[in-house]
Amino acid sequence: MVNWEPLSIEELHESARKNVFCPYFLQKDRVASADVIFMPYNYLIDPKIRENFTISFKDNILIFDEAHNIPGAAEDIASLEISES
Repeated sequence: MVNWEPLSIEELHESARKNVFCPYFLQKDRVASADVIFMPYNYLIDPKIRENFTISFKDNILIFDEAHNIPGAAEDIASLEISES
């Protein structure tokens, strides 16, 4: 039986190991019915990552902790490096 209470990453890993399930896909399923979702902000500002979670901004409230880091993260997402080789 899977515990639907909030889990730390360590608790989720241990539960997945004991119950033999993929924590990534479990979390994707849980997001669909969640009232509150905690995630790194780069998951929200990177469209490629965001589409994997099918999270809509419509009628939702977003709270960013450490928001002063968002411009740098957005710059990293929109940038690429080209090497000479």
